[in-house]
Amino acid sequence: MTKRRYKTGNARDQLSLLPARIEDYVPANAPVRALDAYVDTLDLAELGFRYTDGGHAKGKGHPPYNPADLLKLYLYGYQNKVRSSRCLERETHRNLEVIWLLRALRPDHKTIANFRKDNAEALKSVNKDFVLLCRELNLYGGKKCAIDSSYFHGNASKASIYPHKRLDRELDKLEAEIERYQKELEENDKSPAQRGESGSEDPQLQEKLTRLKARQQEKQALKQALEQSGEAQISTTDKDARRLNKGTGTVAGYNVQIVVDDKHRLIVASDVTNDGNDQHQLHRMAEQAKEALEVDELEVLADASYHDAGELAACEQTGITAFVPEPAKSRRIKAQGRLTRHAFCYEMARDVYVCPQGRELVPRGRPFEQNGRLWTRYASRPEQCQGCPLRQQCLPEKTGVRTLLRSEYEEVSERHRARMKGASGKMRERCGMVEHPFGTLKCRAGWTHFLVRGFEKVSGEWALMVMCYNFSRVLNIIGLDGFMEYCRQRRKKRVKMGENGEICAVLIVFAHLAARIWPRNAGKYAFCGSLSP
Repeated sequence: MTKRRYKTGNARDQLSLLPARIEDYVPANAPVRALDAYVDTLDLAELGFRYTDGGHAKGKGHPPYNPADLLKLYLYGYQNKVRSSRCLERETHRNLEVIWLLRALRPDHKTIANFRKDNAEALKSVNKDFVLLCRELNLYGGKKCAIDSSYFHGNASKASIYPHKRLDRELDKLEAEIERYQKELEENDKSPAQRGESGSEDPQLQEKLTRLKARQQEKQALKQALEQSGEAQISTTDKDARRLNKGTGTVAGYNVQIVVDDKHRLIVASDVTNDGNDQHQLHRMAEQAKEALEVDELEVLADASYHDAGELAACEQTGITAFVPEPAKSRRIKAQGRLTRHAFCYEMARDVYVCPQGRELVPRGRPFEQNGRLWTRYASRPEQCQGCPLRQQCLPEKTGVRTLLRSEYEEVSERHRARMKGASGKMRERCGMVEHPFGTLKCRAGWTHFLVRGFEKVSGEWALMVMCYNFSRVLNIIGLDGFMEYCRQRRKKRVKMGENGEICAVLIVFAHLAARIWPRNAGKYAFCGSLSP
């Protein structure tokens, strides 16, 4: 039998030298180089990062870490499924790419966690800057976008979130238990044989009663805080997290909104809300996309959960053409063979509804306000409906007249229905545009929950997620070399603008000094005050 040969590595006890430079640790085509080049183009002080001046408190102790290094660490971690501050600290000791990226710096997990916590707004600014970068690279089409939402778990459990009904149930349960223990104590007082050896009340019962009363006070304080806030729920862990209900179950967390451009499926705008209903998000998100793309008109696609007549009217007024399917609210009525409101034709000239039998429903009373909008009530006359052959399909047995409510936005809804008749292809297009980012974020990257608490911090972490998603796609679209070249040009431009700013500042100072020394010639130096980089 022949003896096989295998590849052998170096002996562990053999003395050897690592590469002479940290630069040799990372290949020239590694994506981490693009990340490093991009962060070097940023003006972190202008973006709002803390400790960008290099100083530290009272000049004592070690200086803080450069925000650029910690930002690079977080961007690298979120791109490579490493989000925990302790895991990131571990990577600084063993990951060669991280050692190269931070130049062998090893911040502790507390420093890493505090950077994400203290710079939430600045992280959102970085995400906005990357959207600007994508626009400069002409990666956005700027004509058509799609909107969608998804629930993400927060850093809180469902048990820590209390709606009104749950608080009332728990208070009732605590009150019943307190009454039961008080009755037991009263019975012990009446029966000396059941007392303790010392002849006093049972200490265990008294201790349980004290604990129950303390819990009752906590729940009552929680209920009072909930009533004062005007919210429907309150959380004892994450004050902004909410119980969000969907068909597959309940999620304790946040509802994340994104707007995706159709050209390269890049995220244009995003936001985090704790409202489980998407009806009031359409115009707000579409307007954010318009501002990010800097366009006057935009076509927006969304699913039926975004349908709201008021939102559609707001979109029309701001140059946004929305395609949103109308929910089939009357499907059950139609399945029973009854007449829906769509069987009645509205005649604008006479301001009446006409039923299938040609009878008119005229306005009754004054318009009234309900759910934040004006409604007009239209009704038929009893004698018209009594002998109608379609009465059984139109009215319940004990109802004498048919009534319809018309919203102040009904004309907008009618124009939208006409626009949606041939829009089935657009709805399929919407799925291909906006479902992909959420699938990538949740399934491939594993970003299904937030590690921080509160709107501000959660929004900052979400900005990190969105930017890392867009960053990976941009590298796939234009390639590493193209992105690196763009970053070099961008950095040169920023340095040049900084030099021009310093020259202008010197000229302005000179103008002020010259005006003081030669006040008669002050007008000659006035031009310096209007200089800007």
